[in-house]
Amino acid sequence: MGRFTRGSPLTSFYKFLGRKFIWVGAWVTAVAFFISAYFSVVVGWCFYYFYLACAQPVLPESPTESAEIFRWFTASYYPLLMHTIGLVICGVCVFAGVQGIEVANVCLVPIQLFIVVFTFGWSLTREYADVGIQFMFTPKWSTLADPKLYVEAACQNAFDTAAGMGLFSAYAAYFTRKTSAVRYGMFLPMINNLVSLVCGFMLFATVFSTLIATEPTFTIPQIVEIMKDSGPGSTGLTFTWIPVLMAKMGVFGRVLCALFFLCLSFAGITSMISYIELTARTIQDFGVNRTNATIASLVVTFLVGVPSAVNLRILTNQDFVWGFALMISGLCYCLL
Repeated sequence: MGRFTRGSPLTSFYKFLGRKFIWVGAWVTAVAFFISAYFSVVVGWCFYYFYLACAQPVLPESPTESAEIFRWFTASYYPLLMHTIGLVICGVCVFAGVQGIEVANVCLVPIQLFIVVFTFGWSLTREYADVGIQFMFTPKWSTLADPKLYVEAACQNAFDTAAGMGLFSAYAAYFTRKTSAVRYGMFLPMINNLVSLVCGFMLFATVFSTLIATEPTFTIPQIVEIMKDSGPGSTGLTFTWIPVLMAKMGVFGRVLCALFFLCLSFAGITSMISYIELTARTIQDFGVNRTNATIASLVVTFLVGVPSAVNLRILTNQDFVWGFALMISGLCYCLL
């Protein structure tokens, strides 16, 4: 639709399906915008943890210590500062041209992939790692009757792949006829799910091996409860357990930790550029020039993201609400 109409989802649905369906384009755009507002906060977290890995004398060696750092950080005003810095970097990239960040990502994405694969292998060598892997692949059949399971899984996958967000509809305006949209639609989910599976191995092995080694009296239900209490969308699993795992590797682990969060930060910035591009392109459809549309996108994204930056409960709420709304966007694309 985006390649055919050369416009934002708002324009695409209007030109492709008529005036009666323009609300679908507006819905898709609004959902992506509200996701970008709190996603920018999480990108800011990544920048802060990169700084922490470089500046802190030692990485936290216990999950309790690491969780306390995460709680202190999210309760402070640092997330607001990092939210601001992240959007400023995003704005600079948009106005200066994305060529620089594209070059950076060509280097950083393979580094991040190497770090994930390396830490995946390292985590499997730890004592009691097999308990975590066994738990990961031991189904609890009663949960299959819970509709919430399917909604959360679908939301997570849609969020990871940007399915239903309208981002690719906006970028498709720059596609040529030789660009294969179907190939991208198949390739991206496959790679995403493979990397997600590897990360699942790494985190479950790390969490179970660390907790059992430090507290041998812990039962599996107790460990699961600790994992559930790990921040919105289980973001705390990354910010709590990755530093703990890297701390076990000494100086080399600290370098890996810094590189991991640096790569994660740049990956987040590239995603934010996509969100800003979508919002700006939608504003441009109303006759606003690109410069003013981009500035407006950055300012409004910052303002809407402020509540999520200063209150973790609001961020948790936004993650649930707009994750569910993303499902509706995906259904609209499928049905229409």
